[in-house]
Order: sequence, then C-alpha cells, then structure tokens
Amino acid sequence: MSLPNVSPRQLEYLVAIAETGGITAAAARCHVSQSAVSLAVGELERALDVTLVLRGSRRGTCLTAAGRQVVADGRKVLAALSELGAGARGLGQEIEGRLTIGCYAPIAPFHLPLAIAGFGAAEPGVEISFVEGTLPDLQAALLDGSCELAFLYQQDLLPGIDSVVLHDRAPSLVLPGGHRLARRRSIRLAELAEEPFVLLDVPPSERYFRAVFEAAGLEMRPAYRAGSFELARALVARGIGYSLTVQTPAVEVGYEGLPVLTRALADVVPTTPVVLGWAGGGRLTRRGEAFLAYCRQAFRASSGSRSSARR
Repeated sequence: MSLPNVSPRQLEYLVAIAETGGITAAAARCHVSQSAVSLAVGELERALDVTLVLRGSRRGTCLTAAGRQVVADGRKVLAALSELGAGARGLGQEIEGRLTIGCYAPIAPFHLPLAIAGFGAAEPGVEISFVEGTLPDLQAALLDGSCELAFLYQQDLLPGIDSVVLHDRAPSLVLPGGHRLARRRSIRLAELAEEPFVLLDVPPSERYFRAVFEAAGLEMRPAYRAGSFELARALVARGIGYSLTVQTPAVEVGYEGLPVLTRALADVVPTTPVVLGWAGGGRLTRRGEAFLAYCRQAFRASSGSRSSARR
C-alpha cells in the first residue's frame, strides 16, 4: 500500500482556508496567490481521493466533512513538524552532543590528535568521533551527513563542498640520513633525477606530485609506490630512494630507528593547501562552528611555530 503524496504546504493552505473562511483570505495569510492555494488544495484532494472543499456555494468556500477531518489531522501534523524544527534548532545551538570529523588518511596523524585533544579540552560537552578515507569518500560523507566537517586537501573539491584554508606549505624532499646532499638546506628536484623516486600513492597524491615534477621541468617516474606515508618514509630511511612530502613529522627517524631527513625543495612548484570542508547550503551546528573556529586558530598557530623552528 503506497502512502499519499501529501506536502506540509498543502496542509498549511487547507488549514488556512478553514481558519479564514475562504481561498482569498487564505492566500493573503500565506502570502501567495489564490491560484497557488487552489492548485495545492486540488493536488491534496487528488492525493487523498476525496473532496475537501466545496467551491462556488452561496456561503463561499466550505469544507466537507472529510475536509474538516483532514484539517484536524493536518493541524497535528503541522504542529509536530514545528516542534521537530524547533528541537533541531535547539540542538544546533548547544555546544554539546556528537561531532563526527573526517580526515584524509595520509594527513590524519598531523591533524586529528591536535584537533581532538585541543577541542575536547575547550568543549568537554562535545563527543568527537572521526573517520579516515580518501578525498572522494570523505566528500561523499560530508554531502550525505555522515560527518559534519573534514580535513581535506584543496584538490578535486566537489560542487556543494564549502571550505576554509587551514595552512598551505610547499612540499619538501625526504632523504635517507647518509644521502650525498644531506648537508644542503635546499635541493633542486633535478639534482635527484637519476635516483629512485618513492611515490606516496594515495589518490590524488600522484596527480599532485606529477604536477610538482612538471613545474620543475621533469617527468615523474616512480620506482616504488607506497600506500602510506610511513611506508614511504621507511623505504627512504633504508636508502631505497627519495620521496616528496607536504606534511613533515617533528622527528627525523623512521620506524626502524634509521634517520630520515627533510630538506626544502628549491624549485618553485604548486602547493596543495589543507582545508577544513563541510557541506554547503546550510548552517553548521554550533559545535561545528566552534570546531571550525578552533581549527583555524590552532593550525595557523601550529604552522607558524613549525616555520619558525625550521628557520
């Protein structure tokens, strides 16, 4: 059995007819045309397969017995919808409740711990959970409401995703501890052209790093593809090749205790800013707005302190 296709607007117009005594007055109350009210009521009658309003009688517009019953039920439905909206707005104004955050997997260690610990201390009433994933998966989660905000790179952002930039860093070279250029503070990519390149192969990293090579006038030819940031660093630590990174750990050592060095890239190449994104077209909850404000301040400060430390 299929449910009738009834909209709140149709019920609103019918209730207005009952309370004002006619279509003209109902239209004035609802700030629409008479034809809009007549059309909506006609659609409601067809959906319910019953006559609700007697038009053209000497007494003006009258409700049938069925119409009066639908008006009674319609008032209950409209009241329930009003309470639902008020409740949702109330929840949205509370800095408490559950907040689900998404994060692009390769940058999660650099963003989630600070965000969860720092924001959790500032807003103890908010219960934070998180999901990791690829950029397409996380944007789909934002659009379907699975998470409210997500840490993303400013690449391939879908229509309907709003974002703010948290920080923007140039990529760096990752070298093994005993590399021949280890004493240099900055290195041109061409100076490593004959050495094996270890690519962090998590979409859309390949396309970005290929653009970096192209900006340096080189073709990217990966010798190895690593599915995680730490595997790429571990391969470099073993002297298997060199790599590129946008995010830089505070420690220069791999999983095996072998040294891993980070050096500035001397070439002028494109960057890929880290953004905090959310589904556009609506307002964030107050906890979402508070998280956004916290992250804008925290990561700007964190980025500045790292830059000062490197200088």
